[in-house]
Amino acid sequence: MKRFPAIAWIPLLLTAGAANAFPRGGFDPAPYLGTRWYGVYFFGEKVGHGSFRLEETEYRQKPAFRSELRVDYRIKLGGAPQEMTLREEKIYLPETGLEAFTTIQDSRLGRIAFAGRREGELFRVETPSGERTVEAGREDLHSALAHLELVRKGARPGETITVRQFETSLLRPGTVIHTVEKAEEQYPGGVPLRLHRVRSEFSELGLTTHSLIDGDLRTIEGSVGAITIREEEEAAARDLDSRMDLLLAAAVRPDRRVPRPREIRELRLRLSGLADPGLVLDSPRQEYERIGADSCYLRVSSPAPRPVAPILIPVAGEDFPSELEATAFIQADHPAVREQAREIVGDETDARRAARLLTGWVFRNLEKSFLAAIPDAVSVLEKRSGDCKAHSVLLTALARAVGLPARTVSGLVAMEDGLFYYHQWTELFIGEWTPADPVFGQLPVDGTHIALSRAGPAGQLKLLSLIGRIRIEVLEWAVGSGE
Repeated sequence: MKRFPAIAWIPLLLTAGAANAFPRGGFDPAPYLGTRWYGVYFFGEKVGHGSFRLEETEYRQKPAFRSELRVDYRIKLGGAPQEMTLREEKIYLPETGLEAFTTIQDSRLGRIAFAGRREGELFRVETPSGERTVEAGREDLHSALAHLELVRKGARPGETITVRQFETSLLRPGTVIHTVEKAEEQYPGGVPLRLHRVRSEFSELGLTTHSLIDGDLRTIEGSVGAITIREEEEAAARDLDSRMDLLLAAAVRPDRRVPRPREIRELRLRLSGLADPGLVLDSPRQEYERIGADSCYLRVSSPAPRPVAPILIPVAGEDFPSELEATAFIQADHPAVREQAREIVGDETDARRAARLLTGWVFRNLEKSFLAAIPDAVSVLEKRSGDCKAHSVLLTALARAVGLPARTVSGLVAMEDGLFYYHQWTELFIGEWTPADPVFGQLPVDGTHIALSRAGPAGQLKLLSLIGRIRIEVLEWAVGSGE
């Protein structure tokens, strides 16, 4: 199932602009107050626009600062137009830092909203499926604007600053390392302009962005992979008439076509453009050999299941804490998910047979449709429609609900048109980790599934650096049943 590239996290690139205001505390936010507008581009074509505003406010009768981010996408997926809006608000107290946040996604799935407030070292978060507590971390306004502070203080190339930030889309804190890569003079229209190039590494996300910032602390341009944001006047930013189909634009065209991809038992190929060696997962069904700084030989197979001791569900939670966990997007503890999972599995306790029942049910009961959204299991179960991300998230939640360890995988898959598309599926533990693709109804999957990353939405972010860069040379293949 062709899927929407993970550009939903482009807000990581958007930053505040310059204005004037009264300073508070040891850190002076005055240079950053105001509103800035941006165009969002994919392979040079505009696919959305965004704005970032920082202003003074009050929170619970205390002086505070509020940041407000909005990104609107208008795109085509498989020839069909879609729209998606992401909004985020953060409230900072000068003394304690990030105190509250709200994040909202509007898409074909409807509205998904999270609202968090600090309680000591935790955030208590209201989600559509109930209340959760998550680690808060220590983000303050200074850390949120640290890359701009480097420029304001005239940092030289090589200077860095490491901060902690809370990523509301993933509901967890993370480390960000900002480094000044270059400082240079440019002369647009004959007027000297001092620019700093800043690299920002989001450690836990495996994501690196690059920003071009001027002396007025404006982010002139930011990029990650094939995605670019550019500062524009509001009217220009809102001017949007994209004709690009993102599915086709992001797809990888190999040197030759793989026939009958759903029947491929084994595939050998050469992958190039992999600057990060961690972007190919080593597993019993996927073996690779590095042959250069950014290339490897890869063998992907769909072998017959090995004889392993059968296991019973529910599996003990302490053995698979993260693979049985209910999260904000994989709501394995939601009553609707638990009820549906139990209805599908019934009295079955054999993990392998339960995995087949769950994979088959999602395959048969979800309409295959393109989806510009960050899906969650409850919304997908209600809508009964979605792309590969939606299928994978729902299967993972249903499996965890009956005590079957499950995790999502992102990568590439060959389709009948000869292209490789970015894709997502699920791995289920049935005595060994076995890939299941509910879009195709496969357990195990065919040999064209190239696994590049795990860890849910965070894992998808790692693939951003590959879009437009990865190349595939097909060496040989074998057709036949994996069982």
